[in-house]
Amino acid sequence: MIRLAWRLARPNLVSSAVLLAVVVGYAVLTNRAMTAQLRDSGLDACIASGGDCDLLAQAFSDRFNLIINSFGLLNLAPMLLGVFWGGPLVARELEQGTHRLVWTQSHGRGRWLAARLGLYLAGAVAVTAIMTEVMTWWFKPLERVQVEGDAAFGRLNSDVFDFRGIVPLAYTVFAFAVGVAAGALFKRTIPAMVATLAIYLPVKIGVLLLRERFQPPLTETYPFGTTSPRAGKGDWRIAHEVIDKAGTVTNRVSVPAVCRTLPDEAAMRACVTEQGGYRFVDTYQPVGRFWTFQLIESGIFVGLSAAVLALAVWWVVRKLA
Repeated sequence: MIRLAWRLARPNLVSSAVLLAVVVGYAVLTNRAMTAQLRDSGLDACIASGGDCDLLAQAFSDRFNLIINSFGLLNLAPMLLGVFWGGPLVARELEQGTHRLVWTQSHGRGRWLAARLGLYLAGAVAVTAIMTEVMTWWFKPLERVQVEGDAAFGRLNSDVFDFRGIVPLAYTVFAFAVGVAAGALFKRTIPAMVATLAIYLPVKIGVLLLRERFQPPLTETYPFGTTSPRAGKGDWRIAHEVIDKAGTVTNRVSVPAVCRTLPDEAAMRACVTEQGGYRFVDTYQPVGRFWTFQLIESGIFVGLSAAVLALAVWWVVRKLA
């Protein structure tokens, strides 16, 4: 049974290995380019000295924006593993009728399902684990670019979080479980694959929207026109707002007449802050919560996976009897 399962899984494993090799090669080339740019542009030295590196960091982000976005497509990998590995796993056997021969043998449907599930799931998790290690290494140069604005690549930022730690493995297990369950229920490959997409994406997006509330966010208040004391720490900034003297959020900062005649911008900013009482307020999740958030989100997806897999096993063993 295991030998048969291995022979059936071999095309998936080989194709995934080829795709992984392409990703690794692309990651090596782009990582070298980013590391060289950090060094040659002076951004690396600026960060090390603690200087104002916003312009250099923004230039770095602009140059590699297309490459960074292209790697963002790898966020679809767990879903695709669920669609192309999990969806056809049971559905194809039921659709083609080949399950009848196996189920009439001494192995039984329970052992058949366990062998197929175990091998395919282990392969899918292994592919994701390798990809996660590659992405963790690839993000190393970006982690040094920890300034305010769009050029921040902290581990809690949504563009980075999904590629790090253990959550990619949990995503893969969930997508795979949904694919297997859909295949058992629909008994057709294409409907099972479509159902995997239709279920996985809303759940993933829903948990993403909940992520910032896994723990109560913190706030940091600091003088208007100045840099946040948390800048460069890698936090996930959820909101950046301006409040007035009364503590009310405002979208418009008025300049008092007494401040308009001041000779330089720094003096005018200080005057506006003093006269209007304007301050910045940042709502954020500190980077130190990275592993807490990883465990919470992984727990959600692993729990859902266990329930969905239990449904799939029960359906195959009992309802399809």
